[in-house]
Amino acid sequence: MRLLFGLLIAGSFVAALPAQADEWCGFLDKAHASVHCGYSSLAQCKQSLGDKKEAVCIPSPSFAKARLGLPKG
Repeated sequence: MRLLFGLLIAGSFVAALPAQADEWCGFLDKAHASVHCGYSSLAQCKQSLGDKKEAVCIPSPSFAKARLGLPKG
């Protein structure tokens, strides 16, 4: 839960930055769900996942690291 909260905070920061390809990832918050990245906007991610209650869109970890100047890995 803390991780999700942290990602949401990071997402609000990243959402204010200019859009670039591969900046969002989406998944369904349930067992064995796969994460799909490559969405260029939050709206595109949400649209792809549909109106499912368990749908979650988060900033791509690699995109967030690059924007924050953190080392890869």
